[in-house]
Amino acid sequence: MDMRQPEAWQRHQLALTERMQIDVGRYTRPVMSIMATCSLVYLMTWGPLCAFWEVGHMPWLPLLVAAFSGLIVAMAFPAFALAVGIERYFCRRLRSLQVCEFRTPASDGAD
Repeated sequence: MDMRQPEAWQRHQLALTERMQIDVGRYTRPVMSIMATCSLVYLMTWGPLCAFWEVGHMPWLPLLVAAFSGLIVAMAFPAFALAVGIERYFCRRLRSLQVCEFRTPASDGAD
């Protein structure tokens, strides 16, 4: 007895998963962009501060920028981890559905 799902149902699942990834991506991609930007700003300000200035003579503006961007990175990290996890889940799910879609009964015996 053939217990596989029909191809129309597999295509429906693939389209539904793609649509969910697009809908959720509207919320996850800005979080990832903000996190990447603030991380870059933090590294670009904190690195020269540590390399070129002594502790008592650091300029206050780059120090404030490094502190503010570090605060954003620390507060946004849980949302960033959740966004990355959601995106990875959808990528794995789409990859598994696409493999199932292109597998036909004739190709199953060839493996």
